[in-house]
Amino acid sequence: MDPNVRRLGIGGSDVAAIFGVDEFRDAFDLWAVKKGGLTVEQPPSIRMIVGKCLEEGVLKLYEHFTGRRVEYCDVSMQHPERPWMIYTPDALVVGERRGVDAKVVAWDQRRGWDDGVPPRVELQCCWYMAALDYEAWDVCALMGEGEPRIYSIYRDLELEAAMLARVEEWYDRFIVGDDRPPIGGNETAAQWLKQMYPKHKRDIREATAEEIAMLTEYVGVRVQQAALSRRQDVLETYLKDAIKEHEGLIWSEGRFTWKKTKDSEKVDWKSLALLLLTRFVPEAEQDALSREYLRTKPGVRRIYCSHDDLREARKAKPEDEEVLA
Repeated sequence: MDPNVRRLGIGGSDVAAIFGVDEFRDAFDLWAVKKGGLTVEQPPSIRMIVGKCLEEGVLKLYEHFTGRRVEYCDVSMQHPERPWMIYTPDALVVGERRGVDAKVVAWDQRRGWDDGVPPRVELQCCWYMAALDYEAWDVCALMGEGEPRIYSIYRDLELEAAMLARVEEWYDRFIVGDDRPPIGGNETAAQWLKQMYPKHKRDIREATAEEIAMLTEYVGVRVQQAALSRRQDVLETYLKDAIKEHEGLIWSEGRFTWKKTKDSEKVDWKSLALLLLTRFVPEAEQDALSREYLRTKPGVRRIYCSHDDLREARKAKPEDEEVLA
């Protein structure tokens, strides 16, 4: 498949972001990578690598527990009538209009499966059924030890039509067109802003009425953060004093510990280099050698907000807080 088609098309794992039910990314994240020019340089996470390596094994478990035979697929395809529709199913059941998706669920994500297949995964399955004209799609989820959980999702033509209409509308507006989804407040948005606007002009402009409202809210949040941070410091101090020489405290809703970390050793390479430079390199050559290894660290844009309320918040002291009885 043409990499451009794959990049700009909408795949099964993209649909949940458009509908706002993906717990890992939003519609802006999707747009930033496909249309916004965000350069994704991060290598696959260890969870992604483990999931990919165990994929065929999970499908073998599916065959064992269902008695069905599957053909491993994992090939990206483009829909013949909907060119914006891209799909990469894990496997197809032999002799049935049924597909299978293999999932390896990390321990800290299992809670999201307590009530069944998460909406993100369910939409992915609906996407594959629509693309292949299949009647059912199974999800085989390996949660760790023991038998995998196998869920069956059946085709709903009314839901499918609504899904396809919304995705096509989103695609026409944000990928073909020049609109941009609302920017989010996550790491992807921060990376996109950093990449798009690395420098600034030497000017400052008057804020609009809408921007003034956001600035006022921002200052209020910062003031609250300062107060909460001071309160956290006070509470932590009292709890440490309560714990004393014990490891921590436990109650019906959780635990609070105050433990010493393991000792560690770290070489002070800067001091070592300076020592070697002054001890073994002639003084006449030291400047030239320093210039040879001089590296420029690019500056970054940082936020600074000046406001009377923030200045007062910074001046406030922990003892101004209400003391615990």
